[in-house]
Amino acid sequence: MLNPKTLLALVAMIPMSLAAQKDVVSAYNANVDGDYLKAAEYIDKAIEDPKANVKEKTWRYRGNIYTNLASDSTLYAQVPDALEKAAISLAKAEELDLKNRYESERLADVARGASIAGQAGIGYFNSGVYGRAGELFMTAADMTMILGAVDTMAVFNSALCFEKAEQYDKAVAQYMTCGAYGYQVPDVFLFSANIQKLEGDTAKALQTLKNARMDFPREQALIIEELNIYLVAGQFEEAKDNLMLAAEQDPTNEILWFSLGSVYDNLNMQDEAIEAYTKSLEIKPEYFDANYNLGALYFNMAVQMVNEANDMWKPRMSSTESTKQKELEDGGKAMFSTALPYLESALAVQPDDRETLRSLRDIYARVGMDDKMLEVSAKLKTLE
Repeated sequence: MLNPKTLLALVAMIPMSLAAQKDVVSAYNANVDGDYLKAAEYIDKAIEDPKANVKEKTWRYRGNIYTNLASDSTLYAQVPDALEKAAISLAKAEELDLKNRYESERLADVARGASIAGQAGIGYFNSGVYGRAGELFMTAADMTMILGAVDTMAVFNSALCFEKAEQYDKAVAQYMTCGAYGYQVPDVFLFSANIQKLEGDTAKALQTLKNARMDFPREQALIIEELNIYLVAGQFEEAKDNLMLAAEQDPTNEILWFSLGSVYDNLNMQDEAIEAYTKSLEIKPEYFDANYNLGALYFNMAVQMVNEANDMWKPRMSSTESTKQKELEDGGKAMFSTALPYLESALAVQPDDRETLRSLRDIYARVGMDDKMLEVSAKLKTLE
């Protein structure tokens, strides 16, 4: 025999269940009649009932209702989270439909919702409402995922929008998702590292770059960005050790040797820098950066020798001092000549590079190549 109190409890539950069923039916009818706002009101009431919200049908109806609502621009403006509610509902319906009896109905709404979300995202982006645009592109990607596909463009667009909205955690997460799918790589790793650096987390930025370089060891942008972080932080030894290891593992990578030469340059280790730059050029003789940096290194060494010679001057000099001064002057002139072919090779690759042209103008003037000096000077005037 049932306990009377238990019987009362069961009786009390019956009206709640019937009420929920009535709301589901009312939602269905209002949806068929095109009264989507009323349909949404009914279905949201039904979804609160513990017996109704475990039914696939309830969630499928809700997904369809909110997709219909979002397809009407006037109504969508009144319920701006309609697509998010549709996506959640359709995903829940899929979870509950163990035998996939209503898969085709759900997927039709999913496809429609994904398209609406993408178009709405574009509209918000063009209006400068980047945060909302990012959310909609995420919704489009989520709905496409239900279809068994990956909309990498929507994921990338969401990352771009979140970055513009300065919602950096979301931006990095979406960029890294792109990276996991191989979309817009390796740029997305660089974008992520730049955001992390912007937020002051250089350790995380370095880790992102290192991870990316495991898959893209020859990507110059990644290597240079990592190098720049070390250089800005004054961590030249760390940069040197990192690049030496990388160069040993990939000895035919001209970018690594160039980067190592740049680090040696900053450590005033001139002989080591010359060796590293030379190795880079042995691999790729037309490499602009290596040619320019090696030429600039010799140029600076020449200037230093000339300055030392000038500093020695005084009205009365001993023969030893005069000899030393002459050696410095000759050495400086020879060093300018050593720099010359590297800077000329750099110019051959980038004929309009102003810094290269200015350095060459100075060298031509110092070594007495007046015709060349005038030619370069004339070209500089056309660029300035």
